[in-house]
Amino acid sequence: MHGHLTYQVLARKWRPQTFDAVVGQDAITRTLRNALASGRIAHAYLFAGPRGVGKTTTARLLARALLCPERTGPEPCGACAVCREALAGTLVDVLEIDGASNRGIEEIRTLRENVKYAPARGRYKVYIIDEVHQLTEAAFNALLKTLEEPPGHVVFVLATTDPRDIPATVLSRVQRFDFRPIAPDALTDTLERILREEKIPFEPAALPVIVRGAEGSLRDALSLLDTAIAYGNGRLEAAPVAQLLGATAPAAVGAFAAALVAHDTPAALEAIDRTAREGEDLQAFARDVVEVLRRALVLKAAPTAKLADLTHQEGNELRKLGEAASLDEILYVLRAFLEADALMRESPHPRVELEIATVRATRRPVPQALDDVLRRVDEAQAQLRQQSVATGAAQAPAAQASLLPEATPSAARPASEPRRAPNPPAPPARPTAPSQAAPRSTPPPGADLATAWERVVDEVMRKKATLGAVLAQAEPRGVSEGTLTIVLTGNHFHREMLADTANRDVIVQVVRRYVSGVERIDVQAGGAGPGGVAEHPEVQAAVAEFQGEVVAVRPRQPEGEGQ
Repeated sequence: MHGHLTYQVLARKWRPQTFDAVVGQDAITRTLRNALASGRIAHAYLFAGPRGVGKTTTARLLARALLCPERTGPEPCGACAVCREALAGTLVDVLEIDGASNRGIEEIRTLRENVKYAPARGRYKVYIIDEVHQLTEAAFNALLKTLEEPPGHVVFVLATTDPRDIPATVLSRVQRFDFRPIAPDALTDTLERILREEKIPFEPAALPVIVRGAEGSLRDALSLLDTAIAYGNGRLEAAPVAQLLGATAPAAVGAFAAALVAHDTPAALEAIDRTAREGEDLQAFARDVVEVLRRALVLKAAPTAKLADLTHQEGNELRKLGEAASLDEILYVLRAFLEADALMRESPHPRVELEIATVRATRRPVPQALDDVLRRVDEAQAQLRQQSVATGAAQAPAAQASLLPEATPSAARPASEPRRAPNPPAPPARPTAPSQAAPRSTPPPGADLATAWERVVDEVMRKKATLGAVLAQAEPRGVSEGTLTIVLTGNHFHREMLADTANRDVIVQVVRRYVSGVERIDVQAGGAGPGGVAEHPEVQAAVAEFQGEVVAVRPRQPEGEGQ
């Protein structure tokens, strides 16, 4: 119906006409408005940031405000002759130079000649140089001379997508503003508002697809929106938009990730088949899956983390996805798809690589099974303990017990007795009562250290949620000579987090506050002895025997619990 009305291109029609209307750059527009209100105007500004986030728009708004003779506050009046010329784009005192197309030294030479003349209309002459990093070296030098001693009536606004390519000599003479990619929620809200104003019917599910395709650029979002509306004959619908952008509809990727987490091999393989049949790019599909799993992992490891590129609803869906599996399982699945992504690039059979990863992920070892094994071992241990208390034999070390099931079928429990009775006759068996109170493998500094550690974890959690979540899986083992030893049960991702010097500094600062006399921390891998469970010879033998990998390491129940 109103197809013909819509097609003044949305990006042009909705270009902001006031600082307030600029989306997602509040800190910058606030600073500029304050400068305009107080009259403290710099002679040169640098607007840096990705494309389509408001650099040129803000430069033009600044120019219009500077030139408006009737302006009382920060915004131009919009009604005087100067403002009307500015809106029509015919104002002689605003000169836009495109560094990319006219890289020529000529333009800058001309600029240097004309800079000295007073503005034709208002108080200022404003030069907006776009993609300034593309100027030739000679042009830069000429520009620099002008920047070194600008006449009082000239203001430069340099815009660039790549500030790293700008010489330090120029950087030192400009006031720099960094424009950020626009957050997905802000983009979504803006698109919704425009669609409502334009009276275009839309499916809300189509918006996240466009927002993701736009990667933080409002201009890209609006031109995608334009194309999608034309493609849908004046409507905006999720499935055609996904098709148009060559994206797998987010619902399909989400369903695939859910099938992976739920061990549903047939459903997951079916989804790959469907994606391939619809002619979508499997490589892009794999990357989308990695992205969904990554977000689910971060939200599970740090439930309070705010992910910039997620809408509220998507966040909730990802949390739900993560609830269905343990952190270790999500790591395992994510690793399988990261490997698949790398292998798919090289392989003559990318689809097969994707399917292998899918089967690996859906048939991963289940922690429930491991827990079951541990429970059986604990029962065996309890029996042996009762017998050993009766016979006065020593207790076997816990680490050895946890590895029993690989060696002994659960039925043959008594058979394992002789193997363990002649253990070193070290201290006589403890009576069972005190062992219930004994803290797990922590020699007393005991309760005080444990309490202090809880406080440390809480405070680190407040400073940096992901780091706090890793510390929550660590256990303090004691302090000696100013070093607090922490035993970490976790995977290499956790170890890398704690190996990072900035992270360690955060921890040490907090630890000093709560644990007296500590200057350093020493992190050890958890499990049996300092080498960690994974290095234990029996575990390595089991891993070799079954071509397996260690999926999860869990602290054992303290002895004496649950008896």
